[in-house]
Amino acid sequence: MPFKLNFSPAKGFRLPGHAVIHVTGPDSQAFLQAQCMNDVNALIDGEWQYNGWLSPQGRVFALFYVIRIKDGHFLLILPALPPQLLIDGLKRFVFRSKVRFEIEMSRHLSGSIGMPITPEELIGSGLDDGFLLQIGQGETSRQLHLGSKAGISDFDAAQRWHEIDMAAGWVWIDESLQDLWTPHMLSLQQLKAFSLSKGCYPGQEIVARTHYLGKSKRGLFIVTGKNLQPGAPLFQENREVGRVANSSYDGSMGVAVLNAGIPPESTLDGSVMVGEAVSAA
Repeated sequence: MPFKLNFSPAKGFRLPGHAVIHVTGPDSQAFLQAQCMNDVNALIDGEWQYNGWLSPQGRVFALFYVIRIKDGHFLLILPALPPQLLIDGLKRFVFRSKVRFEIEMSRHLSGSIGMPITPEELIGSGLDDGFLLQIGQGETSRQLHLGSKAGISDFDAAQRWHEIDMAAGWVWIDESLQDLWTPHMLSLQQLKAFSLSKGCYPGQEIVARTHYLGKSKRGLFIVTGKNLQPGAPLFQENREVGRVANSSYDGSMGVAVLNAGIPPESTLDGSVMVGEAVSAA
């Protein structure tokens, strides 16, 4: 990790920009299995996974958590991207499937960092008498919970949540970053965020070909510098070698998709320092 926790984040702080989509109906599991890049069928009640939706060309349209609540009821937790964009895209492939999409409006997502919260510290009753998602381990372990009451505003904690996501390789894809990169370019294999064995889904052939032929020439790296901005190109000796994917609020730290041959500790034009290749936390 490129940083250490040096503050005490509030327990139950708001996660702005995150949306929750309910996917329900007797065909919801089969639909998500056919459309998402990870193996939804592998989930049991209460389990979650990193997942996403790709274009037919294998480019990332959206990244999200998938949580199985029970048979016929799943949640998609979507950072950064307006949820209606994803819903509208998925609806084009519903056809006769019995599946419904609904944006969660009555409950609120909140996060906590560090020591796990106790049931007594949950913000509200949550979904199905309390919903809590545990992410990671150790100092930067986190808990994401969905409750009936909004968490408190803690700007620093919310920004630190994003920094931990970046360092773990979980890029927030907004509208400006759609359809730019394949899962391998974002190093999503580190998070086991896509499946190579579950069968067909949009972009699956591109993903499989890249994986088995080993032809991904780009990957995700931690970078530091000044005024880093998502989507900004990065240069070395006046030659473009990649693009910033996400950055911290102050622009001092981020992750970038770079040519795989660039060694760590390289300096790019504009005094951007390349750190380690991203690996799952």
